[in-house]
Amino acid sequence: MKRILLTAIVLIATVAAFADGFGIKNGPYIQNVTEEGAEIFFTTSQRAAAWVEVYADGWEAPRRYCNIDAGLIDAYDTRHAVEISGLDAGCSYRYRIVAKEMKEFRPYKITYGDSIATQWEKFSTLPLKIEKSRFVVINDGHDNADKVRSLLNLSQLKDADAVIYLGDMISYFENDEAPYKGFIDVSVELFARNKPFIAVRGNHETRGNLARRYKEYVGRPNGRFYNIFYFGNTALIVLDTGEDKPDSHPVYGGINDFDSYRREQALWLQQEIKSKRFRKCTNRIVLMHIPPFVTGDHGSENHAENELVELFTPIFNKAKIDLVLSGHTHRHYSIEPDGKRQFPIVINDNRSVMDLTSDEEGIGVTITDIDGNVTMNKKF
Repeated sequence: MKRILLTAIVLIATVAAFADGFGIKNGPYIQNVTEEGAEIFFTTSQRAAAWVEVYADGWEAPRRYCNIDAGLIDAYDTRHAVEISGLDAGCSYRYRIVAKEMKEFRPYKITYGDSIATQWEKFSTLPLKIEKSRFVVINDGHDNADKVRSLLNLSQLKDADAVIYLGDMISYFENDEAPYKGFIDVSVELFARNKPFIAVRGNHETRGNLARRYKEYVGRPNGRFYNIFYFGNTALIVLDTGEDKPDSHPVYGGINDFDSYRREQALWLQQEIKSKRFRKCTNRIVLMHIPPFVTGDHGSENHAENELVELFTPIFNKAKIDLVLSGHTHRHYSIEPDGKRQFPIVINDNRSVMDLTSDEEGIGVTITDIDGNVTMNKKF
């Protein structure tokens, strides 16, 4: 289990990131922002020892954070994720990356190369009380960073507390760069240095020979793809719906077990909704790539949808869920509650962006298509 090293150090001069030599290749981008911390992700162009410095007004010196696992400080890697903790709620901080290239790593000899320090970036921890939360939601980008950029530019990104990627932001994971090229690099360009995105795993993120490494690219509180994020009195329940076809389907080659995984999440959620914090929330929103509703858009491949309906409808009813948001179908649906299902479902298409607001009056959903047309403006 990883823990955090926290020490005060002296300021050092900032060095620009690399052009062709050693430096930051992807990021930094911020994940898992809470009332007391966050996680900073980035990659270096070569294997390195790296850490994050955090500074706030009134501090005598920055604090240095790096991950330690059983006495070993994380090092000699190109992909880095550093946990920041022990901060105060609702406060502004500055951070930067410091890294040293590791040119040689032998049992009793380590040779370092160039050292770099990035410019200072800003982020804020979540306040304990938030009167109004705002989110931007995009799904089914399928490796099209230009589309993601266009949709983000049509959204209320400046005012958002977080961006939610509702799954299938890549098509297949067979190249190390796929998540970066598909949506992470454009996120860093537009917002992710300073505010987080929440990556809901879609069925296409589970496909490809590198799919088991997706966890190295996005934040996973408690080491899971499913969780609850709290923004004041708004609960965002993130579920990982897995693949759409049965585990026994020949295309999976016998190496999937999503049926058990969905049952695991159902058991987890049954316990989570009993917590005092969840029960006190004003608005409860579920984020899941495949909807708990059979649309028929994937022909006879409705296995996951049927199972999600059966597993989660009773739990959502009991939890008094206010809204479920999904993607997957590439078509828009707005599904009202019925006799069995006591919650509405909004399914976003693959060419629109959703702006969400959550406050004491309810949940506002505005959907804008890639041509700039508002196709939905509704309060739940």
